Amino acid sequence: MTRSRSLCLVSSLILVGFAAGCRSTGPAAGDASVMAETPRVDVRNEVGENGLPTARALVARFVDALGGEKTLRAHSSSTTRGSMELAAMGMSGDLVRYAAAPDKMVMIIEMSGFGTMNQGFNGEVGWSDNPMQGATLLEGRQLHQMEQQAAYYGPLAYADLYPEMETVELTEFNGESAYKVRLVDEEGSEIFQYFSEESSLILGTEMQQENPQMGGTMDVRIKLADYEDFGGGLVPTQTVMEMMGMVIRQTVSEVTYDDVEETAFAPPDSVKALLE
Repeated sequence: MTRSRSLCLVSSLILVGFAAGCRSTGPAAGDASVMAETPRVDVRNEVGENGLPTARALVARFVDALGGEKTLRAHSSSTTRGSMELAAMGMSGDLVRYAAAPDKMVMIIEMSGFGTMNQGFNGEVGWSDNPMQGATLLEGRQLHQMEQQAAYYGPLAYADLYPEMETVELTEFNGESAYKVRLVDEEGSEIFQYFSEESSLILGTEMQQENPQMGGTMDVRIKLADYEDFGGGLVPTQTVMEMMGMVIRQTVSEVTYDDVEETAFAPPDSVKALLE
């Protein structure tokens, strides 16, 4: 694969790994009145007709494993810092991700020998800006995926995002026993997530990602590992993305909460020019 083609893939995928397993919507953090009005039925032990835990049972267990709903709703913004590596090309860089409730997110990566990549969604506009393609406003399926990825509160409303959910089988993912769950969103797009039988944490995701630069979609496999608690629930600190023969590794070194200013979600000037 050529260097330019690989960089196109990197540019289109910098957000996917950090969003995996964390797509949902919900009321504002700390909104006790809303939470009190919508008590949740305990489905943790629910079993489907196939004899396996239902998808919503696995999601409920996942929320518990992360620290529980109260912990996940305790903050309204976060800053994630870490690194990104594309070893096959000898490339690496530093990254920062700003996120805020209910649906704002910006990821900035300073990649050695390449420059700055910036992708985000500010609640209204989604964009991508990088040295290879320049500034682009996201549309259609790609914008929809960005909106899903920008939803701030972890997996607290899977049913809203995925009207169709089912546990397919008990299988193995990355050497660990896991429940494979099929999720279909309101647009009919399908992904598969793997929930650890032992820990209930998400081990990974398989999906198809929109990639206009390559002329269609591509299969993406994401592995999540080494969950740590930075004060707002468990976060996977190691993310490995595999697609089209490439491997991209993302490492989280720090997460801080309630420290993001609204200005962090302003599109770069190159994107603002497209909005004029």
